[in-house]
Amino acid sequence: MTRYARRYRRIARRLSRLELMETSMAALDALDDPRTLFDEAGPRRFLDYYGDEGLRTALERYGVLAAAEERGYRDIAIVTRADDDRHTLIVRASHPALVEPATLVEVVVRRDRLVPDPALGLSRLFEVLTVDWTTLRHPAGRFSPDRPRLPGQDAPGLGLGEHVLELLYRVVDRLRLDALLTVAEYFHNAVLYRRELGYFDPAHGGRCLALEEALLARERLTLAQASWAIDWGHVREGDQVVRWTGEAQLRAFDDELVRHVTSDEHRRAVREHAARLSFAFDRAAFEAQWHAEAPVLEGREG
Repeated sequence: MTRYARRYRRIARRLSRLELMETSMAALDALDDPRTLFDEAGPRRFLDYYGDEGLRTALERYGVLAAAEERGYRDIAIVTRADDDRHTLIVRASHPALVEPATLVEVVVRRDRLVPDPALGLSRLFEVLTVDWTTLRHPAGRFSPDRPRLPGQDAPGLGLGEHVLELLYRVVDRLRLDALLTVAEYFHNAVLYRRELGYFDPAHGGRCLALEEALLARERLTLAQASWAIDWGHVREGDQVVRWTGEAQLRAFDDELVRHVTSDEHRRAVREHAARLSFAFDRAAFEAQWHAEAPVLEGREG
C-alpha cells in the first residue's frame, strides 16, 4: 500500500464513469478520418475507457498536475495514443529552464492475460494490466551526489512514482482487472517495485532478494551503485557475469491471486531460492569506474 492509497481511493469513489469517459471536441477534431466523427463509439479512448478530458480531470483531482506545477512546470498537455492493444499516456510541459516543452511522464500499458503454470494449482487465467514502459522525468532538474544518474536515465526522476503507481492501481480497480503487472528493466526498478509488487515466480523473487542481500547489505552499496555495478558487469555468479533480466512482478487484486503471492509458502520459496545463490562483487574494478564516471553521474561535468 502506498502513502496515497486511502486518499486516492476516496477520490476514486467520487469520480464518475461519465467524468472519466469525457472526450473533448479537440480530440474528435484530431481524428485522421473524419468519418469516425459519426461512429457511434467515437474516438478510441485510453484503455478504451478514459477520454482525454476524463484523464485531465483525474490527474487534477489526484493532485498529479499540481505536483508537477510545484516543480515549476506549466502549460501541461496530456496526449494519448493507441497502437492495437498498447495504449500510451504522455504528459508534456514547459519550464523556464527549458528551451521547449518536454516529456515528464510516459506510460505504455495494455490489457493482457496471465497464464499460470498448471502446477501452481490456480483455477483460471487472470486479466491483468501490463505496464510495458514507464518514465517519470524531471528534465529541468539536475543530478547530484545525493541523487546520481541511474541506468537508463537521461534526466532526474520526477519524484511522482508512488502517485503514478497508485493511479495505475485505481485503473486496475476501475476496469475490474485481477492485477497490475510489470517487468523491471533495471535492478533498481525491481528493488523499488518489490516494495509493492511481488514476484509471481518465487525463483525470480529469490534471485532479486539474493542480489539485494549481496550488494546492498553485504557490500554496503547504495541502490544507484548496485544498479550500476550490475549494468557495468562487476557482479558475477560463478564464472558468469550477471546480466539483469527482469521478470514478472505484480500487485494482485483478485482474492485467489492475492493468496498465492502473499502465502507463507510463496515467501518461504523466495527465501529458499535466495539462499541457494551466491554472487561475487569486483569492488576494485567498480570503484575505478565509479570514480571515472562520477562527474557525469553526479551532474558535475563541465
